[in-house]
Amino acid sequence: MAHHGWTDDETLLTELRAALGPGARVDERQLEAARAAFTWRTVDAELASLTYDSLLDDRVLVRGTATAPRSLVFDSVDLTVELEVTAGRVVGQLVPPGPGEVALETESAQGGPVPTDDAGCFTLATDPGARIRLRCTTPTTTVVTDWVRT
Repeated sequence: MAHHGWTDDETLLTELRAALGPGARVDERQLEAARAAFTWRTVDAELASLTYDSLLDDRVLVRGTATAPRSLVFDSVDLTVELEVTAGRVVGQLVPPGPGEVALETESAQGGPVPTDDAGCFTLATDPGARIRLRCTTPTTTVVTDWVRT
């Protein structure tokens, strides 16, 4: 094992400052490793699977353009996420109802979490046609929904 001369904290901090200072270059391999490590932040969240999508409901017969909001239901062991998707907006409820927060993730970004009300309801803005998933956190659990296109 190589010895780097880190005999005390000050020596280590000095070398870290030099490595992270102005002009420090990060190559693509390091960036890819950082992105891969970042994806592990959700490893403790349970996956909520899509169990209902009104677009796939064979019982709905529509003439012309549908004007009703799209309904989606995601289920996990401890939490259900019910959604209505319209152009530019997602309205939802966590079941069982209660306090929590919901963050909207897209393929390129993550929005800050919004709090749910006491009934577990929330509203999020989204771009029409965006591919999204939700991270829902309550005092007892965290779940992440499947990816869906709005």
